[in-house]
Amino acid sequence: MDKVNKKRPLYKKSWFHTVLAFLVSQLYFNFAELTGWGPNYREMNGFPANIAELDFFQTYLSFYDNPWFNIVTVFLGVFTVIQIITGITKDIRNESNNF
Repeated sequence: MDKVNKKRPLYKKSWFHTVLAFLVSQLYFNFAELTGWGPNYREMNGFPANIAELDFFQTYLSFYDNPWFNIVTVFLGVFTVIQIITGITKDIRNESNNF
């Protein structure tokens, strides 16, 4: 009997959900930044302040005026890239096992 190869749709893949969550967080950050309706954060001190004050971070990774948004964006971006890589490799591995 022939094996029917059923592919999972894109919207059901776990890495796609991670990308959507990242995009929604960026929409929220942009909305909060543009309207000024963002939460009032305390002043940074300690480890997050050291990261936010790095010259590399301020030069290349400064997407928003709020340093908390910048730190969360970088963290979520790294997490999203890791999820995409592992999810796509898992999908490729599963497709090659079906043949």
